[in-house]
Amino acid sequence: MSPRSRRHTAAGAALSRRAVLAAGVALVTATAGCTRFFDDEDTDTTDELVAHAPADSTVLTHLDTSAIAAADDAQQVLDDLATVDPDHVDGVTASIDAQTGLDPLAAAEVLVFAVADAESDTTAILESDWTEAHVVESLEETTGHEYERVTDEDEPARYEPAQTPAEDSSEAALEPSALGVYGDGRFIIGDVDAVRASLAIHSDDAAAVAGPIRDAYDDARGAQIAVASESAGSPIPAEYASLAGLNTDIFDEVEAVGRSYTAVEAGVALEVRFHVGDERDATELETVLNGALPVLGELDAELEAAREDVMISRDETVVEVAYEGDADAVFALLDEV
Repeated sequence: MSPRSRRHTAAGAALSRRAVLAAGVALVTATAGCTRFFDDEDTDTTDELVAHAPADSTVLTHLDTSAIAAADDAQQVLDDLATVDPDHVDGVTASIDAQTGLDPLAAAEVLVFAVADAESDTTAILESDWTEAHVVESLEETTGHEYERVTDEDEPARYEPAQTPAEDSSEAALEPSALGVYGDGRFIIGDVDAVRASLAIHSDDAAAVAGPIRDAYDDARGAQIAVASESAGSPIPAEYASLAGLNTDIFDEVEAVGRSYTAVEAGVALEVRFHVGDERDATELETVLNGALPVLGELDAELEAAREDVMISRDETVVEVAYEGDADAVFALLDEV
């Protein structure tokens, strides 16, 4: 999960039940993926949406909106997924709707990427059956701005607001999105610089995202929600690691994390994969993870019960964690800490 503000208050050896639970759950959810809950059929990656994400992308979030929308209760699926990772479910879908007036679930699939220093952290690439005219009209109605094409006819179409709000106006706080058109119902909407960078890839003038974050993304695909990001260090708060006698320095060696979420009958199935630089570090990380869960479980019976459903394994330089269970019973506690 993406980093969020938490309140950590540990007095001596006495930890609150919620704090212990949240530390254990963070260990399971706050970073990468594992054993086969999801279908890992090989896919042709040459035409995937991620091929349009810029090289400096720091977060990649894929929503299999077709699979979500096809569920008997699509809203319940979204609610279950949002319990585990609200930033990448509620945040993404609400932001796309607010920016564009378009319903993300009406698209076939959505990829959201973030780059450093962008004005917006929600630049979305959408695969759809929408027409170019429909998307432009929706943007204009939603933002109140007239959009104009700013590229030549022999270039991929890019639309930007015809007039930028004055810096001291109330509209200036809501930076309007740019629109890029790849063709055949595929669009990019969001930060102006990010849209330009993506279209440069489409024109073979720039490189797409690659390296550990792309590897983490490819490994995470196959679920309703897949997230890949740069590592943010240890998911276990330092005071809890100290009380449990855990050395979490090995998390500094994690290069990227992939996370997969799918709503299932039992609640939510998660896979988390930590991508590490070499097998020695991966082995140490696997050891730390295997040691951390039972130690934290000793501090709380409910966490200990949930631990029985957690599986940890390693495949060369990737350490994998998997969990399947009731989302409301455990993961909602994260918002309370």
